[in-house]
Amino acid sequence: MHLNTIKYQNRTNCELRQEPFENCSSHWRKVIRLKDCETNLGEFDVYFCQRCKLGFTEPYPTEETCGNLYEAKETSDFDIIRHSPIDYIKDFLSYRQLICLAPHNHIRAVLDYATGNGRFAVLAAKAFNNARVDAVDYQTAPPPLLQGQVSAVNYYSLTAFAEQHQQYDFIMLRHVLEHTHHPVQLLKYLAGRLAPDGVIYIEVPNLNSGCAKIFGKYWKGYYVPRHIFHYTVDSLAEIIQQAGLEAEIGRNEMPLTGNTISILTGIDKTNVFVQFCGILLYPLQLAIEAICRSSTCINARCRHTNTITEP
Repeated sequence: MHLNTIKYQNRTNCELRQEPFENCSSHWRKVIRLKDCETNLGEFDVYFCQRCKLGFTEPYPTEETCGNLYEAKETSDFDIIRHSPIDYIKDFLSYRQLICLAPHNHIRAVLDYATGNGRFAVLAAKAFNNARVDAVDYQTAPPPLLQGQVSAVNYYSLTAFAEQHQQYDFIMLRHVLEHTHHPVQLLKYLAGRLAPDGVIYIEVPNLNSGCAKIFGKYWKGYYVPRHIFHYTVDSLAEIIQQAGLEAEIGRNEMPLTGNTISILTGIDKTNVFVQFCGILLYPLQLAIEAICRSSTCINARCRHTNTITEP
């Protein structure tokens, strides 16, 4: 792992307003200081700009070196799928989610951008069995799950993807924007790949989550330094608008109590005991978010401007 080659920087300009960051400095509020629990890279601060309604990590990895954070594929972004009972539950719930998210009944092409371990790409191939399914990530080699799925899923590195011009009815951008240095630019780029009646589905952790407030430094959603930005409903909506898209903003839950237990105890999150404790305590997560009138995640179904139809 090339973690010793990662370089960090402090923010100098506002991502939303494209102006010197010092113009926002009087609006900053420090949310928390916490350490990297995955690879012990040190401690980082999470700030919230009350002007932009956007959170950010300080310092954060440079664009040139941030890929080294994921090189070894040992973090939770690349969880190995072992076909355990937990994996079957995840597959079932994810498959149902994909069916519900489909923008229409004639899906011809699906893109899973920053596919990670490839779970959603494989499930998309099953859910939309007559569609072309492409998966993209920054690495040249596909994740293990996709290596045996050549006929069902086409894998591209970012470089190779830039050379093909397929349009997509459904683009998945799950837990990607928080890792991205320039989210508006990325959304504009993917909007150019979106079919006229297509949808880009975005999902990110919610900085205003009730669980974030209660569990603090043990809340997985911060995930520093890999999460460069931390979103609220307002900042996510602003980024989507700046990208020239319209969106229906929603809220959803992502089971994170197992990760909290892992951080608290130091036991690996893949441990069966930790996973089942996470399942048992999931109702507690739901109760916390209900009481706080919040959610662990926020999402958006984005379309080209003036194409949103009534449900």
